[in-house]
Amino acid sequence: MKEAAKAEKNDAAFQTFHFANEVEKIHAALYSTALEKLGKNEAVDYYVCPVCGNTVEKAPPDKCPICGAPGKSFTKIA
Repeated sequence: MKEAAKAEKNDAAFQTFHFANEVEKIHAALYSTALEKLGKNEAVDYYVCPVCGNTVEKAPPDKCPICGAPGKSFTKIA
């Protein structure tokens, strides 16, 4: 899909697929960490980028490493 968007020179579609691919790599790592901590009852705050869906633990970054959105725009998910 990403390659098709690039071949068709559809920049918006290409960017969307790129964001989704990068964010899914991060989500997979977060799932692995959550499984390792399962049953330990550790409270963790998550922050989600409203532009690309990047998800981080504990505190938002100054800016999203995937799409560049400012960290202050991230939404806290407790």
